[in-house]
Amino acid sequence: MPKWTRNFIFIIMSLFFIFSVGCAHKYAVLVSTNQVIEDDNAYHSEWWYDLFLQYKMLRENGFKDKNIYVLYGNGTDFNTAHADYNSIIQFGHTITDMAVNKANIQSVFTTLGGKVKSRDFLYVWWMGHGSGFGPDFCNLSMDISNTGEKVTDTELTTYIDNVSNYRKRSVAIMTCHSGGMVDNLNTTGNKTVVLTSSTCSQSSYDALFTCNGIFHAEFNYTLPNALRLKDPCGTAVGSDYNGNNYVSLSEAHQYNTATMARSTPQMGDPDGIATTTYIKKKKP
Repeated sequence: MPKWTRNFIFIIMSLFFIFSVGCAHKYAVLVSTNQVIEDDNAYHSEWWYDLFLQYKMLRENGFKDKNIYVLYGNGTDFNTAHADYNSIIQFGHTITDMAVNKANIQSVFTTLGGKVKSRDFLYVWWMGHGSGFGPDFCNLSMDISNTGEKVTDTELTTYIDNVSNYRKRSVAIMTCHSGGMVDNLNTTGNKTVVLTSSTCSQSSYDALFTCNGIFHAEFNYTLPNALRLKDPCGTAVGSDYNGNNYVSLSEAHQYNTATMARSTPQMGDPDGIATTTYIKKKKP
């Protein structure tokens, strides 16, 4: 067989393998459980500002817009006067996919259950009010302020577990008593890293300082800063502790722990994958 024929067959077989196996994809679900009505209102405007910073962080880390599912308020972007947080100015399109309510949250995870494959990565972020009850306040109930509904840690775990076929996943929770989410997903073999803004018994708070004066929850400011390697003003932050030009989820937690002053962030990592999970990589 001529050499060029062998090479041609090799190329065809390689292409067949690539297209049959497919590329890894990164998916995200962002849930902000209230509706902002005005700029620069402490303990209120963060519902949009924090959501936007999460979305921007994901886009910068290679997540495609079509794979980021945004649930916010009544389903319409907040038209902020701050250009750096305005979706039309920054991306040329709105980012909100649907209103936030229990039915839509369940629907998104059901949809993703049919899309996410064993090679893919799933990132989930939740922002809202929360209350703790039961032993050590580790049973978590989260408010959907926009509708008056509540979602327990057990319910949210059930929703997320509708996506059962994945390579790895990360769940970030910013509520008071958010540490209550760790035990729900702390099962060996589920390939999940959980990051929370506080312990089971603690409240979560606004950041005491932000580089641009924009209101942010403390956890929702430090986490995307760590994963972007810079703050919203573009100033570099020291979250790449091992100097490999990527920030692992473990390093992000280390940065949160070092920089958060008002609550104690928690991490659940039952399979020990946080040190080798980098959401910036094509295959985290």
